[in-house]
Amino acid sequence: MRALLLVLVACAPAIPPACPSMCEEAAELYGGCLESWDLDWQAAGYDHRGHFVGSCETWAWEMARVHDDALRRGLTQDETWLDQTCEARAASFADPEATCDDYTSVDWNAVPWSEASQ
Repeated sequence: MRALLLVLVACAPAIPPACPSMCEEAAELYGGCLESWDLDWQAAGYDHRGHFVGSCETWAWEMARVHDDALRRGLTQDETWLDQTCEARAASFADPEATCDDYTSVDWNAVPWSEASQ
């Protein structure tokens, strides 16, 4: 089982460097929102902040796989989509004027090559 996991990890596309930064910025903004709503990470479905960041990084890994598949299938030609998405979201979340709406309005499932996006 361990060998299979190592093979899967070795074959998986790498996440862009901007994605972990985006996850940290998302945690800062969303954590502040939770606090202002008198909620904690557990109320949002996470054990703690680190669990949220790990979940966000898992999203990035999954999106890297989905994006890689879309490139192979010819559904998109944009090789930098995920990197640009993570960079833009990191900047948005880190903006001193960012609000909770900047976080809650993100559609984490949207990809530009899906039929729903067209």
